[in-house]
Amino acid sequence: MLQGSYFSLLYDTTEELTSIVAVFLEAGLQNNERCVWAVSGQIDAERARESLRQRGVDVGRYLKSGQLIITPCTECYFSGRGPFLGGIPDMWDSFYSESINAGYEGLRIVDKFTIAGEEAWNAFTAYLKEGMDAIRRKRIVAMFAFLKDARTGQEILDIIGMHDSTVIRRGDKWTLLQSSSYCSPFLKENRFPDDVLENIWTGVWAVDRNDNIVYFNKGMESISGLLRADVLGKKLVEFIPRQLNDEELGFVDLFQIAKENLQSKSYDVFPFIKPDGQFIYHSGVLLPLVDEDGRYKGMMGTIGKVFEQNITHSILRDRLRSLEKLEDIYRKSPVVAFLWRADEGWPVEFVSENISQFGYTPEFLTSGHLRYEDIVHPDDRDMVRKDVSQLELEGRTYFSKEYRLLTRSGEARWVTERSYLIRDEKGAPSYFQGIIIDINDRKKAEEAALEAEKKYHLIFENSPLGIFHFDENGIITHCNEKYLEIIGLQKKEDIIGFNMVTTVKDEKMKKAVDSVLSRKTGHFEGEYHTAVSGITIAIKSHFSPNISDDGKFLGGIGIFEDISGRKKAEEAFRLDESRLETLLKLNQITNKSLKEIADFVQEEAVRLTQSKMGYLAFLNEEGSVLTIYSWSRNVMIDCNVDEKKFDYLLESTGLWGESVRQKRPLIINDYTVPNPLKKGYPPGHIKMKRYMSVPILDGDKVVGVAGVGNKSSDYDQADVRQLTLLMEGMWQIIEQKKVDDTLRRYAGELAQVNRELYKANLELSAANQELKSLDRMKDEFLSNVSHEFKTPLTSIQGYSQLISDGTLGAVNEQQKKAVDTVIRNSERLRKLVDSLLYISRAQAGSLTYSFSDVSIVSVIGNSIQDLALQAEKKDITIKKDVGEDLPVIWADRDKLVDVMVNLLDNAIKFTPQGGIVEVSALVEEDQLHIRVSDSGIGIPEDKLPNLFGRFYQVDSSIRRRYGGTGLGLYICKMIVEDHKGKIWAESEEGKGSTFHVLLPLKKD
Repeated sequence: MLQGSYFSLLYDTTEELTSIVAVFLEAGLQNNERCVWAVSGQIDAERARESLRQRGVDVGRYLKSGQLIITPCTECYFSGRGPFLGGIPDMWDSFYSESINAGYEGLRIVDKFTIAGEEAWNAFTAYLKEGMDAIRRKRIVAMFAFLKDARTGQEILDIIGMHDSTVIRRGDKWTLLQSSSYCSPFLKENRFPDDVLENIWTGVWAVDRNDNIVYFNKGMESISGLLRADVLGKKLVEFIPRQLNDEELGFVDLFQIAKENLQSKSYDVFPFIKPDGQFIYHSGVLLPLVDEDGRYKGMMGTIGKVFEQNITHSILRDRLRSLEKLEDIYRKSPVVAFLWRADEGWPVEFVSENISQFGYTPEFLTSGHLRYEDIVHPDDRDMVRKDVSQLELEGRTYFSKEYRLLTRSGEARWVTERSYLIRDEKGAPSYFQGIIIDINDRKKAEEAALEAEKKYHLIFENSPLGIFHFDENGIITHCNEKYLEIIGLQKKEDIIGFNMVTTVKDEKMKKAVDSVLSRKTGHFEGEYHTAVSGITIAIKSHFSPNISDDGKFLGGIGIFEDISGRKKAEEAFRLDESRLETLLKLNQITNKSLKEIADFVQEEAVRLTQSKMGYLAFLNEEGSVLTIYSWSRNVMIDCNVDEKKFDYLLESTGLWGESVRQKRPLIINDYTVPNPLKKGYPPGHIKMKRYMSVPILDGDKVVGVAGVGNKSSDYDQADVRQLTLLMEGMWQIIEQKKVDDTLRRYAGELAQVNRELYKANLELSAANQELKSLDRMKDEFLSNVSHEFKTPLTSIQGYSQLISDGTLGAVNEQQKKAVDTVIRNSERLRKLVDSLLYISRAQAGSLTYSFSDVSIVSVIGNSIQDLALQAEKKDITIKKDVGEDLPVIWADRDKLVDVMVNLLDNAIKFTPQGGIVEVSALVEEDQLHIRVSDSGIGIPEDKLPNLFGRFYQVDSSIRRRYGGTGLGLYICKMIVEDHKGKIWAESEEGKGSTFHVLLPLKKD
């Protein structure tokens, strides 16, 4: 949105007002601005809402969200006796703050005023100017509506001059009269709408793009005394006093600026030549005009006040020019002029217009709303008060100070103040007259420069590189601490003043320095002997000439990098490569003997550590004896010891066994120094200068030792690393070789075992097939025998029952007992045969189910009834907890009866005389849960996992108390699982058992 824009609307009817306002507010709503329409007079809130709805605006949504506010108010008016609503700008400020805090892009306001009375217009324009000053500093777009017929021609000109743009109806089209490239076309084909401006406005003139006067209305004729016919088509400059052209450049410049920038400009003094040769001075507004393409088409001028003073033209002209120039100087300058009273808080008497750069208006400060002290930053007030007080006490008149001011928006900005103290006739402080200049950018630049300097100093002093500077004669002027560290010095005084030209002896370094003195870059890398500290270091240096902006040679800058560490790293890397090459070769000779491998590794150890000799020794299994396994070739040649020993007791060895005892490397760089561990060496032994040994480890166990000696320089940790890694690689190769040998030795044995296993597997497979065949024969035999048993058993039961009933003749008591025994045992045999037949059909896959809707209530009831006599004989109580409303299940009723009879039969069988058997059934989620509990003997915990196995008996001894085939629970499990259910048992020995059955409910 525009920053601080204000429009005027000149309308004839209420319909025109509502239609333009609706368009104006719709644009604000779409731009995420809060829109406020203060309605009054003939326009009420409902009419305002309806005009917006006709534009397609979702009025309800915007009102609910608070983005649109339509508020009735008493129409604001101005008159000598009417109310002056001076709080309205404050209300705009409040609306604006709330809108921004709510996240809107800005505020859009529509208001209208009634101005009544001759003196009211001047009061209104002064009031409106204050409101516009508030708008300029904020993202507010305001439209002030004026009824055209209620305003005079001069007032309409004032309206156009005061506002950024004016909306006016021209014929059947609305025109936006404004000073930007967005103007609606106002001038077409060098003609103006005479019918609009002629009778409404007074004092309007216009020129075309060539500055020829093309419009001169009646108001201009009346003011100037010129006839329209006398001016049309003539240059505007002909009516500006020629003798004043050089002095009237201010107006010409203003005209040109408005023409080039297409922005309206107001002017206060414009001399116009009357027919009698006299001048008139008037003020007004320049309004650039454009065509449809936004190009300059001409200029329109309006006339405001006309100066009619009884003074000479030259005096008036000079006075006006003097004021113009002074104000123009201040307006275009960053300098703000002030006049403060020397009272508490420094009340402001005068301040120039350009105080606006801090967000204030002169009127706001001179009115007493704020004193000057109020806009001084709180952290700087005491300092400013102290300096001002000191100025007053010391009798000085000039004051200069830098401090911070607070802008209207609360931003702190640095200023410099230069003021004079004006004293009254008694010498007491009266006023401060001075200027303030915004130096915020300069302060920020200074702070940035200071911060940059701190950063550069921090970088310079903390650089990992040594940096120093020398002048045009090669004399070092300053350096950082790292440079001192590199060249081995403690204090900068020891190097400042050092002449790089005369003192440097190294030719390559001297050549690099000479290059810089010849304004070229120089480089050096290598060993450098410093003349100041006398040390030799490996460095890499770069030199660059230091040349000022004007091309003057100021000296050179040197950068030293200590590359000793890099050199060592390169050497270590080289040795690492050699070691890797050695390990590669070692892997390629794994087919060699252990002695050949050890000899190769020992010679490589000597080479990698740059030694003259070396050896390998291995420890026996007991860890008591070290045996020399490999000597370096030169030792065997140079050593003149008679009867060389190869086996050494660890406890009696000297220094060379210490690394084995301590399990860590040993370095002796001066073998001549006395040591209590030395045992000496026999005559003819190679003289030792330096010595190093490392233990050879297999995990945590020491298995040997590698030793080297007589390196030309000291041994260090890099040598330890090389030797240790080499020995680790060697031992891995040796261990792998041992493993390979062992694997080869056992490979034949493993092949023989595999052959035997293959033969045994074939025999086992044949036996397994035979077992499967026997198992099938058993099942077939079982099925056949069961069927064969079934027929005679039925006859035995039938005839026995006839004998028992007396059908075949009377039987005595003893005969009856005998027959009852036959019946009872034949029944047991029948159950056994039925079970065997059931199993045989199940395993043969010929077992069938007949599924239907089954009530578990009847299944449980019938099962209990079948076993009631058996329970009654043992005085066992059967308790039933089964609801009558249990849902039906999809099942084979006869098979479920078999399950329940089996479970109840077991419960009765294993419950002592007078016990209790409980049966319950209830629905749990989508399953039916059946429980059969007894107070019998219980089942041992270790027997429960096998309880549902085929032919399983808890008591399988010959003398078991309870009979049975061990097939009942196995059959129950088969039936329940065939019903997609689950069965299990819980029991505690001596406290009874509970059997659980879960069956799925029927799905719809």
